[in-house]
Amino acid sequence: MKKPRLVQHCIDEHVRHAPGEISVTDAQDCLTYGELDELSNRLAHCLKAAGVTRQDCVAFCMQRSVHCLTAILGILKADAIYVPLDPRTPESRRMSILADCQPRAFICDKSTIKQIKLEELTMSGIQVVVLDPRQQSTGTDASGIVGWQQILACSQKPPEADNSADDLAYIMYTSGSTGHPKGVMISHQNIRSYVDWAVACFGLNPADRILCTAPFHFDMSTFDVHAALRSGGTLCIASDMMMLFPENLVRFMEEQKVTVWKGVSSLLMYLARAGVLKSGRMPNLKTVLFAGEPLPTRYLMQWMNTYPEKRFINAYGPTEATGVSLYYELAKVPASTLERVPIGRPCTDTEVFLLKEDMSVGGEGEIGELCIAGAGLAKGYFNDPVKTNQVFIEPKPGTGRGQRYYRTGDLVKMRHDGNYEYVSRLDNQVKIMGYRIELGEIEHAMLSIDGVDDAVVIVEEDLQSGLNELVACYESLSDLRPDTVMAELKMRIPGYMMPKKMHKVISIPRNERGKVDRKSLGDAALRMMVG
Repeated sequence: MKKPRLVQHCIDEHVRHAPGEISVTDAQDCLTYGELDELSNRLAHCLKAAGVTRQDCVAFCMQRSVHCLTAILGILKADAIYVPLDPRTPESRRMSILADCQPRAFICDKSTIKQIKLEELTMSGIQVVVLDPRQQSTGTDASGIVGWQQILACSQKPPEADNSADDLAYIMYTSGSTGHPKGVMISHQNIRSYVDWAVACFGLNPADRILCTAPFHFDMSTFDVHAALRSGGTLCIASDMMMLFPENLVRFMEEQKVTVWKGVSSLLMYLARAGVLKSGRMPNLKTVLFAGEPLPTRYLMQWMNTYPEKRFINAYGPTEATGVSLYYELAKVPASTLERVPIGRPCTDTEVFLLKEDMSVGGEGEIGELCIAGAGLAKGYFNDPVKTNQVFIEPKPGTGRGQRYYRTGDLVKMRHDGNYEYVSRLDNQVKIMGYRIELGEIEHAMLSIDGVDDAVVIVEEDLQSGLNELVACYESLSDLRPDTVMAELKMRIPGYMMPKKMHKVISIPRNERGKVDRKSLGDAALRMMVG
């Protein structure tokens, strides 16, 4: 019988042939492939002894460390589903997620155990496991907590796997429009298909050292963790503190000899603005992938002009499609800051098409909602068939479309060269005075203006007229005035797209995923206005 393609099996070959090679480091600690395999085996047996069975959920809420990988692999080896939680999330959100996924066990560390309601978890029958060598208790205490010594007492032999490739590997919770988190269900096959493609496409090998800046509860970490382990490379986990200080992050990349980085666009923008990009720095870095949202062309040009020897790849993919669905490798530096960088063409085993307003399929030069089908497509939203059926569409007989597909909510244009170009979110397309306007087009034009470091456009209701109007906000470290930005913008976009108001703000709010938080911007802009 053929062995199923499970995610945890990615490390088997490296454990056999290179057990002493480093699999993961966080600058404070490191684990070899042999140590990671042994510890994750012990954790798996520990979880099974606690009653975890096939396709049970196991949540983990830990600070960024090498043992986040121990948790992920240990959960998978227990035939379970890992559910990563943000240690900084409000208690109400954490409990909402736990109530939804009903985990059989909860893994934390010595820091995050202080943030959880232990009695509430244990009374609900949830086994709490403290995966931290600093937790050296020798027996289960009165609260039923399992510590480090209990984990080490378990067998180091690999447990027998009962999973199939179609079973779930993780549930990743994202923000929902109603305020309730949505759990995206990703299978072993989803991850293996994505990671096998990524390793082949980007030529990853055991010599690679992959930087991890994405939170483990964010889908960008799928590439970091699983591509590193699949290739036999080393995952280099940057701390939260490093990402607050650009110089510290760059120094970490240099010390760790990082070769590959898939970073959220806002973090690449942050480094460019901080002035830490200098020729000769990060000499080992070969490949830079940027994703999450469009990287303003001016900052991409700054990266590429500073490091002409490195590969730069624009990657696009929603959480609901596992990782990267389309990608575009830049062959040369964009000609101007006004040039839009495409999101490219679909990956192997991925099909995309554009859905226009009349539900017909768009062609070259047309704009429509991007739809994705293929091997990376999630099973849907956990415990939410209504939302699942709204965006995961089963093909209708007679349409000529054979695969289930996902409606992304992103408006995209098909270029004449076959590449796709991101336009904006569907909900960021507005109608003002009868004109259909893409807010992203205005923001793109603003970012091409010298001195504008970041920009966002929102729609607000004019209290006197009751009509909607465009309001633009921008960041600038210079003394650039709003009237100057308005004058420059008039030379770049049509009059009907011009904002009625222009505000200079201290900081444009962004969420933890690096995306602009438009919902809070209206009030925040008033509070942060500087002129």
